[in-house]
Amino acid sequence: MLKKITICASLILSMGACTKDFEVINVNPNTPSSVPIDYLLGESELFIPGSSDASSKAWRINFGFAACFVQQMSSIDVTFYGGSFYNSGSNNFTSFFDYSYPNAVKSLVNVIDIAKKDAKYINVLSMARILKVMEMARLTDLYGDIPYSEAGKAFLDGNFSPKYDAQKDIYFDMLKELDEAGKAFSATAYIPKTADYIYSGDLDKWKRAANTLMLRLAMRLQKVDATSAQSWAKKAIDGGLITSNSETIAFKFDNTGAMINSNPNSWVLGPSGQNIANLNNAGVQWGKTLIDLLKTRKDPRLSVISSLRNGDKTIENQRGLPNATDAIILNTLEEKNLNNYSRPSSNLMSLATPWIYMTYAEAQLLKAEAIERGWVSGSAKTAFIEGQSAGINQLSVVGSTITASDLSTYATLNAYPETGNLDNKLNAIHTELYLIHASTLNHIEAWANWRRTGYPNLNPVNYSGNETGGVIPRRLRYPLSELGINPNFKDAITRQGPDLFTTKVWWDK
Repeated sequence: MLKKITICASLILSMGACTKDFEVINVNPNTPSSVPIDYLLGESELFIPGSSDASSKAWRINFGFAACFVQQMSSIDVTFYGGSFYNSGSNNFTSFFDYSYPNAVKSLVNVIDIAKKDAKYINVLSMARILKVMEMARLTDLYGDIPYSEAGKAFLDGNFSPKYDAQKDIYFDMLKELDEAGKAFSATAYIPKTADYIYSGDLDKWKRAANTLMLRLAMRLQKVDATSAQSWAKKAIDGGLITSNSETIAFKFDNTGAMINSNPNSWVLGPSGQNIANLNNAGVQWGKTLIDLLKTRKDPRLSVISSLRNGDKTIENQRGLPNATDAIILNTLEEKNLNNYSRPSSNLMSLATPWIYMTYAEAQLLKAEAIERGWVSGSAKTAFIEGQSAGINQLSVVGSTITASDLSTYATLNAYPETGNLDNKLNAIHTELYLIHASTLNHIEAWANWRRTGYPNLNPVNYSGNETGGVIPRRLRYPLSELGINPNFKDAITRQGPDLFTTKVWWDK
């Protein structure tokens, strides 16, 4: 009996010896339990531009809705690109909301949660806070009241029904975040150079970027809270804005072809026949309003950003597609062939082309407005001229051949109205900004800026059966799924107004 017990004990002990490294041996190296913070930051940055394939449907809001709302682009596909016709179509208006929260927002919340626990990651924390503002600003400008303070935290606290914060509260918190994060950068702490696709860890540029973003948000308050707008705009300008096109807030890609590390516009506007700008019967193309404006102003950008389907960039051959043109209406026009209408040129489509969030040109033009309003001192004309030239020179990133002579001619033809009234000056400033946003494919911001300023003057279209009666939309509707999964959705409707395209967001007065 003793012998049997001894044998059994030996077997048990040997089994223990065989399994003492069991937990280590059975760990899948391809699914680590923790990820280096650099990887988390880099991935979070790249979620903001979105993936360069169909899986990132955020591009639908930029091209199919915002661009068409402000008539920079147009489409004949009424069922898919609701932007030309002011209707909800196939619910693509929810795509930014649906994509952003489980990707960019969740990832940034995760980075912030990890970085704030270790003082050595203060620079990672500051970058993540600024990046979160960048993403949340677009979300709230598109939809109004949104999940903000509790968003993206379900994996941390189990709250799967985050509250909808009022846009007013969101805006003032975003301004605070930019102020605090910009001031918190430390040259003596760890700097994530390779994980930063915007400034490669240059902290001084990040500080100026935080102030520049602050200026944009401050100007958004102009109609609803002029006192706060002035205070924050002055803080931003006094703190120091980005200083040149080289500091434009842009995401730079490795040109690897990897979906998340490539210019997302390369898929949307690329040369393949499957992509939306190149379909024979649909897709988005440059709108008549934009092309006519470029021609009227003799804008040298036209031959850089626009071409026909066959690659023809000849200025006189460029033709914008009128908004509210469907397939039937197209056949009533003088030009019936969709291939003979202008579309974004191949210059804008490279996998490696930087994805621009905010330009140096915009910073200078917003500064010119702040000066004209008496909020800060300086020469509005000087800031305008700098913004105007920077907006054209910005296209050097896509191989522009615009010369100094071209720029000089354009500046003379479109000079700043020094002796005009404030409306004349604002029209000049924001018409330039409208063209800059178009040429950098930043249509979401073009729509937001137009809603605040009303410039340039746009003639609404009234396509038969549209949901707004021809009124250019003031916001996007929430996803229908929110009504069923988040009871806090009702609070936003009660506070903000009906979930319609015509309901204005807080700052849009």
